[in-house]
Amino acid sequence: MVRFPRYAGRHYFADPGRLRASVESFVEDAAETAVAGTLCAIVVPHGTHREFGPIAGYGYKLLLSAPLTSDVTVLLAPSATLAGDARAVSCDPSDAYASPLDLIGVAGTAAEALSRAGIPVAREPDEEPIVENHLPFIQVVMGDPQFLPLRIPAGVDLAAPGWDVVADRLGFIIAAANLPPSRDQVVCEAVERLDDRRLTSQVRFTGLRGFFGKGSGVPAEPSADEAVLALAIRLARAKGANRGRLLAREGHLAAFALYRARRP
Repeated sequence: MVRFPRYAGRHYFADPGRLRASVESFVEDAAETAVAGTLCAIVVPHGTHREFGPIAGYGYKLLLSAPLTSDVTVLLAPSATLAGDARAVSCDPSDAYASPLDLIGVAGTAAEALSRAGIPVAREPDEEPIVENHLPFIQVVMGDPQFLPLRIPAGVDLAAPGWDVVADRLGFIIAAANLPPSRDQVVCEAVERLDDRRLTSQVRFTGLRGFFGKGSGVPAEPSADEAVLALAIRLARAKGANRGRLLAREGHLAAFALYRARRP
């Protein structure tokens, strides 16, 4: 089965030539950056190409010079529409995604490894745009890797030990997430410090908000974007990342590099 594009012509160019040229320009126009160490993950924003492309170009440009040892690229995307168990992540049941540029295969064996490690993966059709919108960037910069698109709900079980077990098997991590406008600076600092606890400490208060009502001062549950950021940090740290670096930012759109710094 193939998941065909649903947002071509609306969120990005449907014509393959114009699409490739636009993605290449986003990457080429980004200032040259480098990290002194091994790149484990990047965080890039989402939206339409016109909205997120100039900032995402900074993150994807790093991949042109960073040696990546894994054949599997994992794309984490926030999801607001997942049905069923909100703790489960979701992967489209298709064998491949199609973009105007080409097909890109879904690494089903990596999804099975997650399930064996105790991370439930629901195979549900992907009707959302985020994964699809990032495919042309992956294809232009990385060629045709096997990739695992995981849609992450706000209630995902970030504490599950299985994430650490499968971190090395999941390959390189690309996290598509935007900074929450009301907490953008706090979240930005948390990503740079690789501090996933600052993004997830509110979860235990979710039930209390329902009990005390609005205006009680009880923090709300983190958004799906914050869950993606926290998961990216956790997986990157499991791969040895000890540094986070802001590459570019414009409002709630930001790009980061998560990497393992070389020892002096």
